[in-house]
Amino acid sequence: MAVSVLLFDVPMTDLLSLSLSDDGINIARIMQIISQLGVFVIPPVSLALLVTEKPDAFLGFKKPDDKMILWIGIIVMFSLLPLIHQLSAWNESIQLPSSFAAIEEWMLEKEKQAEEISLKFLEVSTFGGLMVNILMIGILPSVGEELVFRSILQPMFGKWLRNIHLGIIVSAILFSMMHMQFYGFLPRMGLGIVLGYFYFWSGSIFVPMLMHFVNNGSAVLVFYLAHNGFIHTNAEEFGSSSDTIVIVLSAFLSIGLLYSAYRKKV
Repeated sequence: MAVSVLLFDVPMTDLLSLSLSDDGINIARIMQIISQLGVFVIPPVSLALLVTEKPDAFLGFKKPDDKMILWIGIIVMFSLLPLIHQLSAWNESIQLPSSFAAIEEWMLEKEKQAEEISLKFLEVSTFGGLMVNILMIGILPSVGEELVFRSILQPMFGKWLRNIHLGIIVSAILFSMMHMQFYGFLPRMGLGIVLGYFYFWSGSIFVPMLMHFVNNGSAVLVFYLAHNGFIHTNAEEFGSSSDTIVIVLSAFLSIGLLYSAYRKKV
């Protein structure tokens, strides 16, 4: 907030009620980038420096023993798309009982707000704007969120619960909850579980980081190309299909790729 005040010469109080004007979105971008660094990147790195003499090993910074698992991870992020979209459709169709109407209304409002600001972030027409989005939506979340949820929380919960599989699931649930987008909870949790297992199998945080970046970065790039007329497709439906055969093939291919990654477990 202080950086935004210095750069845009606006009162601190105005930052609490940002509009979606050009200046408002630019301020929101700066606050988003700095908060990602402060919440997701700096804390796990600081923790590692405080508790161990080998922070790189503690955080999983090592090359995977078999680089093929990197390629499997990249491919599986695309093979899963039809399944993820189907899971998202199921998630969106969930309706709470009438006694929870107030909670459901609040959830819908939060979802609407998140979607509105996400669209404003993504609607850029310059290469510079694309690079900022790649940094803000692609690089920083894939580094910071993987450090927090895979490097730190996943092994911690695995140790506490004495079961690494429960550790992967619990950290994936927290990963999805953190985004505060309730109608995307199931697909995001599913992705968190996949990322968690790839970290467990590879022993390298670089693997889920790269997978996370491919997922976020490809979404940013497709939206940019569609928004600026380079491709004629609905960016939000990229990779989705209502064809049952495509969804079944997606499931079989993804299972096969996951098994291949499992076979490369360190």
